[in-house]
Amino acid sequence: MLGLTIEEVSALALQKIDLVLEHWLPGGRYRGAEYLPLNPTRDDKKPGSFSVNRTTGKWAEFADDKKGTDLVSLVAYLEGVSQRRACDRLAQFIGITALDKKPKSQAPASQGWQAVMPVSVEAEKSCPVQHPKYGAPSSTWEYRDLSNALLMKVLRFDGKAGSSKEYRPLAYCKNRNGGHSWRWQYPERGRPMYGLNRLAVSPVGAAVLISEGEKAADAAANLLPSFVSMSWPGGSKAIAKVDFTVLNDRKVVLWPDNDTAGLSCMEKLAEMLVKTCSEVSMLQLEAFGSSWPEKADAADVEEYGYTKDQVCALVSSTKWLKKYGGQTNFEAKKGPFVVNESGVFFQSGDGSDRVCDRLDIVARTRDKHSMNWGTLVRFCDPDGLTKEWNIPSELLAVEGGSEIFRQLYNMGLCVEPERASRRLLMRYLQLPVNERYVLVNKLGWHGAAYLLPGNVIGNPKEPLYFYSQSPDLNKSCQSGTLSEWQYNVASHARGNPWVMFAIASAFAAPLLHLVGIETTGFHFFGDSSQGKTTLLKVAASVYGPPDYMRTWRSTDNALESVAAAHSDSLLILDEISQCDSRIVGDITYMLGNGKGKSRANERGMARSGGFEWRLIFLSTGEKTLQQHMAEVGKESKAGQEVRLLAIPSDAGSGMGIFSDLRGYVGGAELSKALSDSASRFYGAAIVNFIEGLCSENHDKIAKKIRDHIRCFCRDLPGESSGQVRRGAEKFAVVAFAGELATQLGITGWQSNESSQSARACFTAYLNARGGVGSAEDLQAVAKVKLRFEKFGESRFTRWDRDDSTVDDHGVRTMERWGFRKTLEDRNVLNDGMCSVSDSGACSEVVYYVTSEAYKNEICRDLDFRRVSRLLSECGALEKDPGAYSRSVRLPGAGRRKTRAYVIRPHMIPDMEDKEVIKKAA
Repeated sequence: MLGLTIEEVSALALQKIDLVLEHWLPGGRYRGAEYLPLNPTRDDKKPGSFSVNRTTGKWAEFADDKKGTDLVSLVAYLEGVSQRRACDRLAQFIGITALDKKPKSQAPASQGWQAVMPVSVEAEKSCPVQHPKYGAPSSTWEYRDLSNALLMKVLRFDGKAGSSKEYRPLAYCKNRNGGHSWRWQYPERGRPMYGLNRLAVSPVGAAVLISEGEKAADAAANLLPSFVSMSWPGGSKAIAKVDFTVLNDRKVVLWPDNDTAGLSCMEKLAEMLVKTCSEVSMLQLEAFGSSWPEKADAADVEEYGYTKDQVCALVSSTKWLKKYGGQTNFEAKKGPFVVNESGVFFQSGDGSDRVCDRLDIVARTRDKHSMNWGTLVRFCDPDGLTKEWNIPSELLAVEGGSEIFRQLYNMGLCVEPERASRRLLMRYLQLPVNERYVLVNKLGWHGAAYLLPGNVIGNPKEPLYFYSQSPDLNKSCQSGTLSEWQYNVASHARGNPWVMFAIASAFAAPLLHLVGIETTGFHFFGDSSQGKTTLLKVAASVYGPPDYMRTWRSTDNALESVAAAHSDSLLILDEISQCDSRIVGDITYMLGNGKGKSRANERGMARSGGFEWRLIFLSTGEKTLQQHMAEVGKESKAGQEVRLLAIPSDAGSGMGIFSDLRGYVGGAELSKALSDSASRFYGAAIVNFIEGLCSENHDKIAKKIRDHIRCFCRDLPGESSGQVRRGAEKFAVVAFAGELATQLGITGWQSNESSQSARACFTAYLNARGGVGSAEDLQAVAKVKLRFEKFGESRFTRWDRDDSTVDDHGVRTMERWGFRKTLEDRNVLNDGMCSVSDSGACSEVVYYVTSEAYKNEICRDLDFRRVSRLLSECGALEKDPGAYSRSVRLPGAGRRKTRAYVIRPHMIPDMEDKEVIKKAA
């Protein structure tokens, strides 16, 4: 009817075979490329006898020996019509006409739909969440590449009790017509390995452990954290379709399933890998004894009574590893060097000379500015431990590389003693290498990717290599699931603003760079046993275990690398009293500025590549920064205080940090429960939060943060200082972070709870600070008042007569700043501002300060103009129009009038007098 041949319709229908099968044979199950439905032409009880090949279109009904080679014959069989009629119906169903005529070829479905890898972020959002037949999966495994971009998925579906489990691949595909769709199929060739993202962030020399199946690989990753645990898609029959090139030059250990198919598969895989890997071995299952059940794998270890330590011992023991050899020799891409297990050798016409132990050149490294080039090498020390070192290229030019040899010797590498061997090693280290790593000395954001210890989230432009003299400074890791953390930790923050604020602070750290907010610190201070350390443990659980916390007991130089290792994340410093009072202010400045000390190289020039960071840090102590510095006579600066915002640890309910005991008997019991839970469930929250951030548009998030800041600061009094507004912005970012984490389904809190907790903490901060005025203004007037109280008697000569002479009987003033006059007013009632005699008279002392003494003594280390303005505004300075001083005739100055500053110190407000402070500031 449509003028198309049967072969043409069959070829076109094959491209939409899933639609055809769901229409004519709904409810079947998939088994690889086979589709197994019930036969509707007879009373079929269970699937199995009727099969359709989704790749070729061939079908067969084994019960009555019916079969066909294409979909047209299938429709003819099912509907009992002729081939021509079936051809027309099939063509009408899939919506083709004679204009769609294609070449007479039956292209396989896999050629019609080709997998697209990696998957774009937009395409990832459209990924199906359930199978058309099996519904929602019980488990999902995501295959991600070295940059953590999604490649494909494998889903597991658990049927009813007693039924077999089904595994279905899911790939994002495109067809020849330019269409894109998620398809329930594997990539035909070049299938990726499972665990590439683990491989990307593993130590360069880490061995790879390969298990059969994603579930086993995940279990092995928990059992053997020193290995990179990986697997492949498709099971034992698919190893020929997998891209194993990422394992080149790696040490590989195979862990087979305990069955014939599993052992046979791993044997074949070992034969393949031995050609390209440095070493291949297989775990002998006899190590688990006769009780090891059939088909058991790494996921069954704990169920059958084996501990993690036992498994580590088995895999580390050569007794239970069957070795297959490996790539023992390979020539460098350039140069006459050969590297094998015996070492590095130089080949010449006179033979082969050994240079050193095996030393592998992994990659060339450089920083983001294409400076600080280096060579990343790895080797094993005499104990078999893998060592890595990024050798700065500049060391090649220092004394013939003597520093390089010193460090290599120190790390355990043996170099031949002859001078010629040293020269050859220097030559070997400068061989061309194609691999490039971006060398970074901080964790956190690097472009669109977020670097955590052992994990890269997002898509970096180039592979990142975190290099630190102490790579374990950041203790981020995961234990338990997100839901367990929500139930046992985050849920107790509801009704407890201080706890909720601490948790939200942890989520705020990765947001700072989006809006350019500087490094921010929050300091919880107050008496002991109020729960301050519990706040830190709960906040730490967002990232890792309790030992994620650090203390203030450190030097500023040491804290530079610590801060860089916590960049774009949370840094926790417990007990500020452990820090030297003389340097704690400088450390606060350093942390807040986000940069380490500039250092010179050996030529006296500034060394590039210094530490940088942007983070949130939480601190605790019984005293504030100001009080701690005052112990050694130092004064805190406003810049320091705005970088470390002090919050009283008493939430105001008489229960320390708590306002709601959440059903516990007392604050101590709730604190212990939170501490115990934080030590068991941690790390899942930040991973989920960062993944959510990476899937969002950062520009839109930044706009939302700015809107939230404006809303948060809207209610500030008009006289609020710039320091208070800066502090409010930081509290607002924390409030937004908690709200965003709630929207992403991470906290389990209700909307607006995080904002309310941040406002409560901000109010407590303002009350402890003494108001919304400028801290410099408050400190300045306080200093002036203190100087009059300390030196009012000793530095000012009594001037109590009405004439211009002083009291000749008064104590001689040795270092005079001016004169003081006592005024009495018996008609003024006591207002608490002046001294009162028994008769009820009120008196005050007025100081006449000479100009030079005022500027150099009273306003020493202060801006005297600023101080004059503040004193004038609070009524403590009498002045002439247009000037801050007065023209007065002072005793001993003759008839000539001089300029003096007339001060009434009792009018200067106390720090506790908030209303007067607001007016003054």
